[in-house]
Amino acid sequence: MTRYIYQGIKRDVALNIAGITKHQYYYRSSGKKRGRPPSSITKKIENDEVTDISNEEVVADIKKIQEDPDTDYGYRKMTYALMVLGYFINHKKIYRLMKDHLLLKEKYQKHSREFVKYRRVMPEKPLQLLEMDIKFVWAEEYRRHVFVLTVIDTFTRVVLGWKSAYNMKQDVIKQLWKEVIANHLQPYDCLNKHMEIEIRNDNDSRFIAKSVQRFFKENKIKQVFTHPYTPQENGHIESFHAILSQKLSRYTFWSLTDLDQCLILFYEKYNNQRLHSSTLHLPPMVFWHCWEKDLVGIIKNDNQRKIKFKLLIPYYKLSGNMNQRAVPCPQPKPLDGVEAENKEEMSGAETSHQPSV
Repeated sequence: MTRYIYQGIKRDVALNIAGITKHQYYYRSSGKKRGRPPSSITKKIENDEVTDISNEEVVADIKKIQEDPDTDYGYRKMTYALMVLGYFINHKKIYRLMKDHLLLKEKYQKHSREFVKYRRVMPEKPLQLLEMDIKFVWAEEYRRHVFVLTVIDTFTRVVLGWKSAYNMKQDVIKQLWKEVIANHLQPYDCLNKHMEIEIRNDNDSRFIAKSVQRFFKENKIKQVFTHPYTPQENGHIESFHAILSQKLSRYTFWSLTDLDQCLILFYEKYNNQRLHSSTLHLPPMVFWHCWEKDLVGIIKNDNQRKIKFKLLIPYYKLSGNMNQRAVPCPQPKPLDGVEAENKEEMSGAETSHQPSV
């Protein structure tokens, strides 16, 4: 700035070039902290009279209260404790006094969380990567929302379990996962196969809870959290919720029981009858059965982090797999030698004794 003025440039032009204001140019710091100095006394009412108490006496009362482990408060509760004793004081001064005398409680440390590394997932087999989320559905009986928790397998799109409740507590979440473990993970023998199971969820307070995180660790399930404001990192369950919303928007539910009756039918139809474009236009459970029978091939694109499926047999050969009543009976094995001759004789005898029509 001074260099511009020495070159003969006018002050206002030089200020515009330097990009500073007149106040910034002429301001000179005094080296002292701005504002009023902190007070050294505090008002306190004693015997119906207001007296001045020094900060040292206030600190002594704080230490006396903290001596009892049951009243070892932080600065917020300490403020009210002193106000009950007759002090006219606010939490800002209590914070300053406790900080200066090293009486502050340690700051609460949030439980560590692991966030997702990739937005697009690439599971290579069922039960490798799961997602869960909560949806709100309105019920008229108590005029409040019902929480619907769903767990979905990203590879097969099969809904592994769900729960609905007016209060979605941590115990409800753990109970659902106990059922998922008993009905799917244990029968699939995930531990002996050394499968690394990952569950994705958002940053809902119920999922962040220490008891829920501890439950997943104890059951060898890796829990990861999506980044804030990125629902696409939990895209499979979000897509499922769009389908669920389309279904539920047709009805008005009076109670939780009415909603459960609708959800039972919907989840059953979704898993076993509804065609899904991401699973070769097959119902999720049918797709899973085809995968188990090696009827589905995988095409991976590591650069774009995409996985495509290919059905290895014509679709008409799946006839019967989508309706259990139409499942074709297995063909009898051909017989050879004496067993074949006996079979022919028995069939011939049976046909010879049939009456003519």
